Amino acid sequence: MNMKQVTLVSAETFEINEVPVPVCKPNQALLKVKAVGICGSDIHAYYGKHPFISFPVVQGHEATGQVVEIGSEVTNLKVGDRVLLRPQKVCGKCRMCREGRYNICKTLEVYGCQDVGASSDYYAVDQELLYKLPDNVGYDVGTVIEPLAVGVGAVRRPGGVEGKNVLVIGAGTIGNVVMQSAKALGANKVIVSDVSDYKLNMAKECGADVTVNVKNEKLEEILVREFGEDGIDVVFECSANGSALNQVLRCGRKGMQFVIVAVYGHKPEIEMGLVQDREYEIYGTLMYRHEDYETAIRLVAEGKVNLQALISKEYPLEQVSQAYKYIEQNRDTVQKVILNV
Repeated sequence: MNMKQVTLVSAETFEINEVPVPVCKPNQALLKVKAVGICGSDIHAYYGKHPFISFPVVQGHEATGQVVEIGSEVTNLKVGDRVLLRPQKVCGKCRMCREGRYNICKTLEVYGCQDVGASSDYYAVDQELLYKLPDNVGYDVGTVIEPLAVGVGAVRRPGGVEGKNVLVIGAGTIGNVVMQSAKALGANKVIVSDVSDYKLNMAKECGADVTVNVKNEKLEEILVREFGEDGIDVVFECSANGSALNQVLRCGRKGMQFVIVAVYGHKPEIEMGLVQDREYEIYGTLMYRHEDYETAIRLVAEGKVNLQALISKEYPLEQVSQAYKYIEQNRDTVQKVILNV
């Protein structure tokens, strides 16, 4: 039996092909894919500008589906289960994996980025990479749990944010879910900065305490007003804008923590002298681990985050090209676009 599968074959060019339905291995479940989210990384790849993704690639790392078949060794799932994918292919043997940091495995491949993703009718997945969707979460909203888990992982990276003052640079989808994660996990106050009133209003709707349009307001003054002399504790850089990062490096208090969440498609000039002189702590964060997924799912099930607000538009999978054109034409207002299968 064949199925349709969408492949990004070159910059801004998709092909829809008929390929065999994957065979379900003993430790796998076969999914009828229901929804696939388009991520910022997918958009970088679409333009040929992602540093770690090359053509051709079957995208789809934010995916949900329904189990239609299980292998003989599968014990945690049954046919009919509604599930969410954790798209990490790791070796389990390298030092990072042995230390429990498999999210930066030496040979890490992300399904939909370096390995085949879920942009197809059916998809076979190892059972340990699948999580049951809460009954109150639709397939479309379920795809946004993957970026939410990125946010949870980022918030945990510097040791958590409970009781801390937080600045999030960038109000796109990742900035929004980082903000929501910080709020849900106990931050004292969260400020979000950006240049888009639309995205800042969305951040406010989703729980940001204060928003700052840096085109119209002086960020330094807002930080003093809101955080006082003690200033910011943790900064999450979600904009991929070196100038924005430098602005905070210049005006932040000494000893702050910075977490770099954004994917940089270029090499920014960063004022490293300030990092040294002020003893800033800088962390990179790539992805999530199992516990981050579990936390993200719990936050959604308990209604502590708002992911529905982030969905801007939905398209059938066959209209993937139109979906990307919509994103291109609405860069200032679009957040998440979902492909329904």
